[in-house]
Amino acid sequence: MYACLYCPSTRLPCQLIPVNMRTGLGGSIQRRPKMRAAFHTLGCKTNHYETDAIALRFVEAGFERVEFDDPADVYVINTCTVTGEADRKSRQMLRRAKRQAPDAVVVAMGCHAELSDARNYADIVIGTHGKARALELVLDYLGLSCASQVEQAEDQADALNAIAQEDIFEELGIVDQQSECRAHIKIEDGCNSFCSYCAIPLARGRIRSREERAILAEAQALAAAGYREIVLTGIHVCSYGLDRGEGSHAVVALAAKLAQISGIERIRLGSLEPLSITPSFIELAWDNPKLCPHFHLSLQSGSDTVLKRMNRRYTTSQFRSVAQALRKAFPDASLTTDVIVGFPGETDEEFAETLQFCREIGFARMHVFRYSPRQGTRAASMSGQVPAPVSAGRSHALQDLAEQMAAAFHLSQVGQPQSVLVETLTAHGIAEGYTAAYVPVRIEPATGLNPGQIVTAQPVRADGQFLYCTDANPA
Repeated sequence: MYACLYCPSTRLPCQLIPVNMRTGLGGSIQRRPKMRAAFHTLGCKTNHYETDAIALRFVEAGFERVEFDDPADVYVINTCTVTGEADRKSRQMLRRAKRQAPDAVVVAMGCHAELSDARNYADIVIGTHGKARALELVLDYLGLSCASQVEQAEDQADALNAIAQEDIFEELGIVDQQSECRAHIKIEDGCNSFCSYCAIPLARGRIRSREERAILAEAQALAAAGYREIVLTGIHVCSYGLDRGEGSHAVVALAAKLAQISGIERIRLGSLEPLSITPSFIELAWDNPKLCPHFHLSLQSGSDTVLKRMNRRYTTSQFRSVAQALRKAFPDASLTTDVIVGFPGETDEEFAETLQFCREIGFARMHVFRYSPRQGTRAASMSGQVPAPVSAGRSHALQDLAEQMAAAFHLSQVGQPQSVLVETLTAHGIAEGYTAAYVPVRIEPATGLNPGQIVTAQPVRADGQFLYCTDANPA
């Protein structure tokens, strides 16, 4: 069976797609000119993975994937709502797509689309559930199906409003072509924590873990495609398996199985919750030689009173104990984190506690965010909203500390041979990549090096931005 794809600007048939009757998706036979699809992603690594998955479906159906700045017939924007700035950028990209190609089909999907009125800027709105149907909805919109306009509207509504009731992981298939040299595998979706400042549980729904066999199959395909590093990602990675009654160490048990796949040399974990780092977790992690010694522990605040208002469920004392346990097991590990400043009611004394605690832990990298109210969260209605100038000043102070700590950690790596995944080659003959501990590296000269290759490099100096290496050889 064939479907005819129409160009939205001319309404003339421009392509024949052989439709798979089982999936409803097209194959790869086409008549010139091809229709073009552009993609833009905001936010987390999970969003980037999902965009790659959806883009792969479009390419398999006969679309040509082009850069977002290029002319296209379809623009897909995977949005984010984690902060007010993320919302602003999401709206900006949707408007930009419409402005540069008024006749193109603009698709809004993701967290911002789930919680906002993205229909003001987009032709198709999907949200966070139903992304697997993005291609189908676009083909419907272009007139390739028998669905009526009412049915199409109902399809979009179903894709947008079902997240609160969703209890099954939405499978996007094997994504063995990705936009980075490090391959990401999405292992879960959703979050049950409901931190008082965060709208993500409202946008993503409750925890839903992916089937292990699907994860292993994707990892095998990625290894066969030449990827050497796997990053396990999700909305709340450490909750993987909890909806099936598994313990908090399930994610490292999964990593142990991935380590048995030939070709995979490094396995990296996404963001972790401090209380998920149990003795069993550490033991399984220590037993896995392919697990990267990099642990991203979300702190959010170094003040116990602020943590309580945030509904974070741990204390700084507990966080400290986890950091000490990890460093005892992994002496060269990098601990990275996220911190929010200007949370409602945050006093100068509470911020000073955060500054001191971060200095004490000595993070290798720290992402600093200024609090912004998210509609529907408890924190949005709290009293004591911190004035913007005060929040900005605290952000600058913490970022200054972050740069100092990064420089100190980078300097500690000088003189120790480092395993580096080469990711890019610059026009100036420099290779850039990351160590297993997630330290950004520059290697010069880059002679004989290629993206995706893991090499052993010798660090000779460091600053707050990079570890500078020479004498790189295949690992």
